[in-house]
Amino acid sequence: MAKILFDSKFLHQLDSLKLVSKRARKTFFQGERRGGKPGSGLEFIDYREYQVGDDYRYIDWHLFSRLEQLFVKLFAQEENLRVHLIIDESESMSGGNPSKIDYACQLVAALGYIALVNLDEVGSTTFSSHLRKTLPPRRGKSQVFDLFHFLEGINAQGKTSFSFCLKEFSRRQRKAGMAVVLSDLLDPEGYEEGLLSLRSRGWEVCLLHILEENEVRPIEKGEVILIDKETHQRIETIIDEITCQRYEQELRDFFQAVESFCQHYEINYLRVLTSLPLTSFVFQDLRKRQILK
Repeated sequence: MAKILFDSKFLHQLDSLKLVSKRARKTFFQGERRGGKPGSGLEFIDYREYQVGDDYRYIDWHLFSRLEQLFVKLFAQEENLRVHLIIDESESMSGGNPSKIDYACQLVAALGYIALVNLDEVGSTTFSSHLRKTLPPRRGKSQVFDLFHFLEGINAQGKTSFSFCLKEFSRRQRKAGMAVVLSDLLDPEGYEEGLLSLRSRGWEVCLLHILEENEVRPIEKGEVILIDKETHQRIETIIDEITCQRYEQELRDFFQAVESFCQHYEINYLRVLTSLPLTSFVFQDLRKRQILK
């Protein structure tokens, strides 16, 4: 069970950040986030000639007195972003120090806080072999406490059905937005179909791949017993230098496959080790990849 503990300094630093959404620049909503289409917002962007039916309140009479032609002012309309934070809470996420599930929850807490402060709509869902818990979408900084309470009730348990769960999530949602998926991607059935189901229904997808140090650089050498956390299958083997090299090569191939897939389908993909301080990942890595600004 994750305990969300952020000091006031960290929260104050988060106040200055925003989630970056390509979708928000393309979709026209009435709300709080500034978009790129003309509307009745606060930021003046241009003029155009008056057309029958235009609101006369936006006619620039000073310009009319000079040019004797009617022009209306155009403004950038404010728009809000719908963000859904999807967390893999299967048993494999219990590994690591801190555990992958604890790191994911801390990261979701930070991202959710940033979105709520900016008046974006924020919801969250967890999954393992099936969709488990859901926090319905909400807006406003005061909703942060409900989000933190929701995250503190999460425990890693059960097998992973990554694609099945994301397809089911996609099917249930009537309105798309930005989906941030946090997972270790340890599912023998793969991840591709689940991510494609989100993209096919209009979601802008950000995949945060959570890993522990021992998964990337195995520490144990010699005769070992490997136990799958989800199936509890046991394998007795010998880990030597050659085995490590083969493992590392296969891991690099896997990472490359995920990167290529995500790039092809315009999915923002980023890996993170739980050994990396959360502040570094949020203020450096996520900003460098323009997930935050």
